[in-house]
Amino acid sequence: MESKYNKYISLITIVTIITLILFSLNEITKVIFLIIFIPLSISMLLFGILEFKKTLKKSDEDIKKHVIEIKNKI
Repeated sequence: MESKYNKYISLITIVTIITLILFSLNEITKVIFLIIFIPLSISMLLFGILEFKKTLKKSDEDIKKHVIEIKNKI
């Protein structure tokens, strides 16, 4: 199942990895690292929450469909 956010999550992951590499090699300062890393972390958290809500909603719909199928069999 594909998420409509996959390209954004991939981009955030790539930028985060590059930022971590640059920080570990002392190419960027702590302030620059935090300026880049904090918004990336927050956006990844928001995308995760949206996916989790979608999963819960879909699971709820699947359960309701299954209950209706069982009631129809009885």
